[in-house]
Amino acid sequence: MVKIFLDTADIDEIREAASWGVLDGVTTNPTLVAKTGRKWSEVIQDILALVDGPISLEVTTTQADEMIKQGRQLAKLHKNVVVYVPRGVKHKAWGTLTVLVVCIPRGVLKDVHELE
Repeated sequence: MVKIFLDTADIDEIREAASWGVLDGVTTNPTLVAKTGRKWSEVIQDILALVDGPISLEVTTTQADEMIKQGRQLAKLHKNVVVYVPRGVKHKAWGTLTVLVVCIPRGVLKDVHELE
């Protein structure tokens, strides 16, 4: 089965794809949101209202402990939020993470990682 996700923060693009009935989810990041010229919170609320599927939101900090904190906060926004954490983050207990994927179904934080 093919799933269609848009990588955008452009609400008009999301609305159009949603109207076609083919949109499964949206991935976005702070850079894409900034390009809209709107407040992050407003853009994200619009996306959450339009999309009935996974919505990937990216943390904005580079500190591992803060990423976990932000990830939990993002997960509380909506049951469909999936949190993206960039790779290559240094953590005092884990070393350098070559891969860190954070999935937050229903607000429960789980991390999967490979250590160097």
